[in-house]
Amino acid sequence: MRFLFCVAPLSLLFASVDDFFEDLLDPIATEHIYHTPEGENLHYAAVAGLMPIVDRKAEELARLFYIAYFAEGDENRPITFFFPGGPGAAGGWEAICSIGPVRMKLSEEGKKLLPPYQMIDNPESLLPWTDLVFVDPVGTGYSKIAKSDDDEEVDFPFFSTEGDIAILAKFIDTFISCYEKWDHPKYIGGFSYGATRSCGLAEALNGYDINLHGLLLLSPAIDYTTLLSQHNQLLPDALLIPTFAATAWYHGKFGKELPLGEIIDYARRFCYEDYLPFLLQPNRLSPFEQDYFYTKLSELIGLNGDTVRRYAGRFDEDLYTQEFFASERKVLGGLDTRYKSDWSMSGKQEKDPSYRDMQGIQPSFKAYLQQELELHAPFVSYLFWSNDSWDFTTYDSISWPELSQRIRRTLVKNGEMQVFIGSGYYDCRTPFAATEYCFDHLGLPPSYRNHLHFSYYPAGHGFIFDLPSLKKLKGDLVEFYTNH
Repeated sequence: MRFLFCVAPLSLLFASVDDFFEDLLDPIATEHIYHTPEGENLHYAAVAGLMPIVDRKAEELARLFYIAYFAEGDENRPITFFFPGGPGAAGGWEAICSIGPVRMKLSEEGKKLLPPYQMIDNPESLLPWTDLVFVDPVGTGYSKIAKSDDDEEVDFPFFSTEGDIAILAKFIDTFISCYEKWDHPKYIGGFSYGATRSCGLAEALNGYDINLHGLLLLSPAIDYTTLLSQHNQLLPDALLIPTFAATAWYHGKFGKELPLGEIIDYARRFCYEDYLPFLLQPNRLSPFEQDYFYTKLSELIGLNGDTVRRYAGRFDEDLYTQEFFASERKVLGGLDTRYKSDWSMSGKQEKDPSYRDMQGIQPSFKAYLQQELELHAPFVSYLFWSNDSWDFTTYDSISWPELSQRIRRTLVKNGEMQVFIGSGYYDCRTPFAATEYCFDHLGLPPSYRNHLHFSYYPAGHGFIFDLPSLKKLKGDLVEFYTNH
């Protein structure tokens, strides 16, 4: 019997961690071949490094880790910067789960819940159309806050909406200078809070004279007042109604004989013409009007009439997903309401069942770092305290971010920028109707509608984990890059 041991990485993991980070200041480049779906070979370099970010006094603020993919081809190839969500997530998982040159197999391709997980050449990669850069915000991955001479942290608000945008804008400016990409078409984008970052960055980059060709917003969180349900905030509950209707349709509780598109159109009208007017004056309506409303709402969102009345017709993500199959002691996923699972013996939800598709990402990515990119130091996948400690206040909104007007101002300044918006029909976290509402209220002339490109996917918040949706996203983005 033969045993294989790898002792060398232990020295990297412990004794030489500081040396590891110093070495990354000189980027590590490895050469690879991407096999396109058409059978062609595309040579590319995967470059991993730490980018020092300095302030106006040339004092180092932070070192941000990135993985960049540069393919052979035209010398003025577009370059796209992708940012992760969270806000405490590292950017690595997008590199192996979305549009990078390699990705982890999805469940439809035979992925199992337990390792080993298999990496493949990604047929849905955008590398043939654009170079790609995936960035880890401060504190995630290998990205670090710089230390001053007295070993104190630099005084900079890294863990805030505004500070995060500012440091990432500095990163893009520095990266473009270091890799001489000033004359290349530039795109930025991200998933979930990564899209939030991108909305802010689109405007912040104006300060560096960086004008974008395109903005990619996938499952975006744009205006938090459309997302966070509160007693005196009616809009978030209303904008969930189309998602709830799609969910009821998917599970056979409403309009199964009709196409999903018709259900969505009806739910949009109901949201604005029936639901919001009712919430504004619930006690001023007659008993007949109330009965009529509750009956229509119950049918549309797939909950029984007693439940709808008990909660006065108002449901957030948690309440709806727990009540939908409550009689069967099952719970729906909130990230993707197509999923359901059993309740625990205590009657509490163990975990959102739609997280199942994401299982294996982190070990797969860490294996990719070690085996393909030759990086062995410990990698921080997620800052679990970040959401609780994050400062979400912004200079142009009260309490929670509202970044739609930054998109508006950027579009006015850069009249040629295009915006791609991708949303999942079964996403309760950033509902597609909330995203539509934000863009409907930009206050721009109708001619700007030609700059906005909406696409919808039959999946949830993480629609990139659904193979049909990922294939559709690839086609939509190829068209976006090709025609805009």
